[in-house]
Amino acid sequence: MLAVEHFSYIYNVKLYVMQPFPYHWFIITVIISVAGLTGFVLLDWRKTGRLRDILQFVSHPVEDCFIDLNIRSILMTLLWYLIIQYFFNFSYAGFIDRALFDAPFPKNNISDASSAFPLWFILLCPPLLEETAFRLPLRRRRILITISATTIAFILSAGIFSMPVYSVTWHRAAVCTGTALLFWNAGYKWIQKMPFRTWFWLIAVLFSFTHLINYSVTTLTATGWMRIILREAFKIPGALVLGYARLHHGIFAAIAIHMVNNLIPLTIQSLTSN
Repeated sequence: MLAVEHFSYIYNVKLYVMQPFPYHWFIITVIISVAGLTGFVLLDWRKTGRLRDILQFVSHPVEDCFIDLNIRSILMTLLWYLIIQYFFNFSYAGFIDRALFDAPFPKNNISDASSAFPLWFILLCPPLLEETAFRLPLRRRRILITISATTIAFILSAGIFSMPVYSVTWHRAAVCTGTALLFWNAGYKWIQKMPFRTWFWLIAVLFSFTHLINYSVTTLTATGWMRIILREAFKIPGALVLGYARLHHGIFAAIAIHMVNNLIPLTIQSLTSN
């Protein structure tokens, strides 16, 4: 999927090829970062409790909760989403992957595909498509489940037919039509009967591992598969926070948070390329 990976392939390559900090500066930077993050977590835990609310909700999610549209509250959720998302992404890319696999990360198809679309398309369409697929059905209404299942079928069919996500063909249209009919007539009942906690976690895991379609199956070795599966697993915490945002702030807030998350690496990439 385009921009879904947040252009993390670029960061993996740069982390691998760049000259490292002198050892003592590296240690100092890590200590300061950990101390600052710990202090911020403790301050938030006592003052606003937003992180505590997120952790409690993720542990025991509730489907029909109060929608909080307060801008300050949404911004706090955005802040913690970015902290959690980038903490896990950089922990894996900067430390775990380099420690386990001393080689450049397998290339995905995003960087090449991104050049074919304007910036507004990259910022708007991937968050809209993905939040419709993976966060909209957290309110388990018949119509929302059907729309979500059809969107997921559209995304996965790109991998099945080995074509770009945003290409529309009659094969993919047929798959989406069949999926919509299936879930409108019967499939929604299966999901509504599922315990909500199971559904909440399942949709987050599905969202993370759907990104595997960004890689070429035929060019990956066993080690390559292990690396990308590990990296996508590290995106599950961020997916859970997006689920929290969708249920507490609404689907449009979740889309906006996703857009901001995609905007940051695009901005960094633009600045560093210049």
